[in-house]
Amino acid sequence: MTTAVTLHQPKQSNNPVAKTLQDVLASTYGLYLATHNYHWNVEGENFVSLHKLFDEQYNELFQAIDGIAERIRALDDYALPFEGDNLLKILKTTSNSLNKETDANVRAYRMVHNLMTLNEAVVKSCQLAKQASVKAHDDETENVMVERISAHQKAMWMLRSIVK
Repeated sequence: MTTAVTLHQPKQSNNPVAKTLQDVLASTYGLYLATHNYHWNVEGENFVSLHKLFDEQYNELFQAIDGIAERIRALDDYALPFEGDNLLKILKTTSNSLNKETDANVRAYRMVHNLMTLNEAVVKSCQLAKQASVKAHDDETENVMVERISAHQKAMWMLRSIVK
């Protein structure tokens, strides 16, 4: 006996807050993937400190991704970080230090610069989601976005401190 499989179609969101959170989720996921990749591949004279920093940052991002996705679900939408080409666009905003640099120390510094750029993009998406949540009187999402903005600003401060 064959059973028909019905594919569930994602519903189209009418919630502007959930729509902006999808961008936050995708940009955070992109940053997470880059940070985790750099953690594995960093080399050079600052290996130990960068390896540890990237580890701390990607673990924090992993937890954040779950919280953002759960907030989207609380707004009765599906968490879809891989819909469209958002994630690819995000990852293409930085140059691949592993392919472009032969010197390990230069690669490490490019990784740091790339993570600063990706963190800035996440902050921008969080600010848009925060604005949407304020307009919608959604205090819970606003609070989540304030926390995320603060976390990314701290990460950028730490990364900037390395390249000064």
